[in-house]
Amino acid sequence: MARAVKTPRRAYSSRLRADQAQQTRRRVLESALELFVERGYAGTTVAAVADHAGVSPETIYLSLGGKRGLLEGVMDITGPHSSVADDDKWWHMVAQLPRATERLDRMVEYSCRILARTRPIHTIIRGAADKEAFAAALGRRLLQERLNNQTERIRHYLGDELKPGLSVAGAGERYCALASPELYHLLTVEFAWTADQHQEWLTHLLHTELL
Repeated sequence: MARAVKTPRRAYSSRLRADQAQQTRRRVLESALELFVERGYAGTTVAAVADHAGVSPETIYLSLGGKRGLLEGVMDITGPHSSVADDDKWWHMVAQLPRATERLDRMVEYSCRILARTRPIHTIIRGAADKEAFAAALGRRLLQERLNNQTERIRHYLGDELKPGLSVAGAGERYCALASPELYHLLTVEFAWTADQHQEWLTHLLHTELL
């Protein structure tokens, strides 16, 4: 009798290794975020992050390319949802809302949740930009990404319901400026507004500016 052929375990092992790599990457980035906030960019070393995360410095250099990669990578763990699937569910819910005012409310809520989570990172990037050209370039790149993403969401979720004479591009620029991390820092840190005060103010202002 022929022996039963065992099912190959290669695919399972590959998925397991990929999951472990993702978990390690997240642990490293969470450690980097904590140390960047505590010590600043200049005061944080790859060795310190590695020690905090329980990995070797070589792991960080191989997976993220060093300290610059850590600063760029921390933005990946500051989204309002824990997974891409949860994010997709959120925007599917937004698309089902019948009124533009409701959709804009949820867009602002999403932006405010991101602002709250990324405020320390943007502060670090602005501080590092004085001496590190790559940090200044990163700040500009993140600005362009925000503008592109916000403009596309306005096109998709508000579209023809913008106020007369206002183009999608113009609406995107207004949204990007008013929902900027710099303005969020000013209001919530320097002026000591609460997150709820900021969201209420921003929601009212964007209703006036866009609809």
